[in-house]
Amino acid sequence: MIELYGRKTSINVQKVSWSLCELNLDFKWHEENGKIGHVNVKNYEQINPQLIVPTINDNGVIISQSNSIVRHLFRKHSDFYKMTNSDDVAIADQWMEFQSTDLQINMTPVFWGLIRTSPEDRDHNLINKNIDLLNNKFLILNNFLEGRQFLINNTFGMADIVLGVASYRYNSLPIKRPELSHFQNWYKSIKSRNCFIKNIEGTFS
Repeated sequence: MIELYGRKTSINVQKVSWSLCELNLDFKWHEENGKIGHVNVKNYEQINPQLIVPTINDNGVIISQSNSIVRHLFRKHSDFYKMTNSDDVAIADQWMEFQSTDLQINMTPVFWGLIRTSPEDRDHNLINKNIDLLNNKFLILNNFLEGRQFLINNTFGMADIVLGVASYRYNSLPIKRPELSHFQNWYKSIKSRNCFIKNIEGTFS
């Protein structure tokens, strides 16, 4: 059986739990209700020396780094890589990396600044600067989604999951967002999925 380590409120763990759900894979979840910055699992450093989440143990194969885990699950437990040409796989990879690099660099100071920092300690100049940059990044995604139901071949897949968790966080932030009609139509579609409701909805904290 697959084992997943990490709390359900972690954006990176959410990518994995949502993927496992969509692929109908049974798994054991360690630290589902864990706390930020601590993994209460005995000898976890032997499983992941970096002491970060998520980590999975897929029948003896231990993998960390959320996007790598998602790719592994879709490669091993779905037909995505067999049924998708290499160009489209590359586009899916591009948008997954867009989430973990381009989006995350601006999402982190906004999310931590507004949600996990007390009002008196907030750096509003830093927060506001990154809100503007974050909105511009989502505008790029919005433009790509014009005429598309999902990111690749109008078929829901791993890139939708990775960007979906970031989009849930973005749409939950108490900020002003620009008009992003293509993005919001796509988001409306993915947030109605049972696995989104089960793994993502209500986890913003």
